[in-house]
Amino acid sequence: MTQRLKNHVTKLPNGFQISVVPLTGFNQVYGVAMANFGSVDTLQNNKQLPAGIAHFIEHKLFAKPGYDISEKFAKFGANSNAYTSYTKTAYLFQTLEKPYENLKVLLDLIQNPHFTANNVASERGIIDQEIQMYLDMPEFVLEQKILAQLYPNDPIAEDIAGSSESLQQINHKNLLETYQNNYRPDNMDLVIVGDVDFEKIENIVQNSNFQKNGAPVQKALNQFEKIGAGGQEFMDITQARSAYGIRIDSDLSGYELVRHQFMMNMVMETLIGESSPNYQEMSDLKIIDDSFSYNVVAENNYCFIIISGSTNNSEQFQEYLHDHLSYESLVKVLSDEKFERIKRDAIGAYLFAQNSPEAIANQMAELNFYDVDYLQLVEMINSIQKDDLLEVSKKFLKDDNSTYYNLLPNRK
Repeated sequence: MTQRLKNHVTKLPNGFQISVVPLTGFNQVYGVAMANFGSVDTLQNNKQLPAGIAHFIEHKLFAKPGYDISEKFAKFGANSNAYTSYTKTAYLFQTLEKPYENLKVLLDLIQNPHFTANNVASERGIIDQEIQMYLDMPEFVLEQKILAQLYPNDPIAEDIAGSSESLQQINHKNLLETYQNNYRPDNMDLVIVGDVDFEKIENIVQNSNFQKNGAPVQKALNQFEKIGAGGQEFMDITQARSAYGIRIDSDLSGYELVRHQFMMNMVMETLIGESSPNYQEMSDLKIIDDSFSYNVVAENNYCFIIISGSTNNSEQFQEYLHDHLSYESLVKVLSDEKFERIKRDAIGAYLFAQNSPEAIANQMAELNFYDVDYLQLVEMINSIQKDDLLEVSKKFLKDDNSTYYNLLPNRK
């Protein structure tokens, strides 16, 4: 992408924020409406909600009386989808034509719920099948198990879709109440990326009659238990899979939280990225294969790292990471040259993502809830210094905030 990105932003009187990134001459238009509400938000207004209710709402908003909203998107040449994460729910479309008509369909999707006793009952079976399907996937099971070690008895350790038991607690009444409380315009935003006119987008949203139906939600910050000691279980797999988790308890928010995530990513890339000596040694020792990866998550009230992959020796996998993920190890390998390369790689990944309207829109929509301007991320990354990485590593590379979980092949 050769053009310099611009972001036109307005916040309507009802609190709904609209961001439009015009890409002149670009064929694809991508739109995402996001709610600041996800699977961990189950304690609201002193009331405990069933696990999986955010995901259930995502499914049922597509149900409309007398028409199929997916067919409406298709009629206007768009693909549509939605997803629920730990802290957000997003609804999206991408199209090569009729962006304004598709925007109206998107607004209809998120604004007009149709929850009935019958359609909720039928959806329970569909979602339960989805839950059971994932229980046969070792990657999914391993992620849930390591999260349960990092955050014992916490909502984040639950399947985003809930459980067979929690689905039975979801009904059309608590769905509607939860929807009204969380799908308020001041708890949502909209990002459109493509060759579109900002004023047309704004006018369509203003005329969509987006109402504040519920009371502002009081979310409770979850109180975390002590990190679990680790564990393992047998599963019908041919090769063991292992996960190593690090929990970082922090009260950071907004800009500082996002910056912290970049710093942790840079630390992990230095220590176990594909170009690191540790990665090469683990490969040479046959501890890991090309499934090895790490993921850094930084959300309000949650900050953790999960490292996982297939392995021929789970015990050696855990021991190696425990011994080499340390401040002392970082000091040895983080030369000035290495630091500058890692920083350039982070900036390069950000710039490369700007070739994708989807990547721009999804990241911008999420960052809006942290009061961070997506277009200022280069400045944020450039503000990070080598000493910052060393300092932050002292705080999260510690013995008392890590744990593990192993999935082992069934004994013959």
